[in-house]
Amino acid sequence: MPVENPNAKLEHYINNYYEEEINKESANDIYNFVKKLERKKLDKSNSAFIRLLFAATRQKFLKHYKDYAGFDEMAVTGRYNCLTGTALYALLLDYFHIEHQIIETNYHIFLIASTEEGRILIEATDPANGFVDEPQEIDKRINLYKQNKVLETEASKKYYRYNFNLYQEVSLDQIEGLLQYNHAISAFNRQKLQSAIDHLDKALDLYNSPRIAEFSSILWLAVMESKLDYQNKENCFKSLQAIRKKQGPVMASHTR
Repeated sequence: MPVENPNAKLEHYINNYYEEEINKESANDIYNFVKKLERKKLDKSNSAFIRLLFAATRQKFLKHYKDYAGFDEMAVTGRYNCLTGTALYALLLDYFHIEHQIIETNYHIFLIASTEEGRILIEATDPANGFVDEPQEIDKRINLYKQNKVLETEASKKYYRYNFNLYQEVSLDQIEGLLQYNHAISAFNRQKLQSAIDHLDKALDLYNSPRIAEFSSILWLAVMESKLDYQNKENCFKSLQAIRKKQGPVMASHTR
């Protein structure tokens, strides 16, 4: 996206992160929240402000964890997940010109902000210990994330085991691709196969991730085994073939 003023950039990404037509009331809640933060930032260092931003955002928007909740669902109901919570924090840090990285791993996504006082790690799904400013603890967390293991707090859930290892920085545009990917997973879980394929195609346009190649194979098998009629199966296969052709080769390993 071309560089624009902070308000226009924030509005652009909020519009794009919503799955359906934007809910103006919930979007206005975010804009008004940002204006309140602006007034509180005036007399604070970046480190102190990020601590305030972390707590205030949790209190206002991140209330109940839910797998595959969309950005709009988070804004309207407070149901969020690792990706949507991180997306919101990233938008806020970007708006306030606070240098940061959005880091994606196989099963996790988190933020590292840079301040005059040092680095700060933000973990959206950890309300008690998600703000980390101790250098040794930050290094410990990063080493854990690089192992690409399911976190202990999520060990009881079932996760697909990827055939690649990710630890890489992603952009706000690529976050939009990951949101579309999550919508594809959610549609798949509801047996909405064509909808899942459509979301996966949108995800690919935004972020050519190795996740897409693996999930397109899962969708192919699901369509084969489904009870869809012949024509609907053919339409799904054609869409998946187009995704594979558009994707091209993707590196299997993205480790650093």
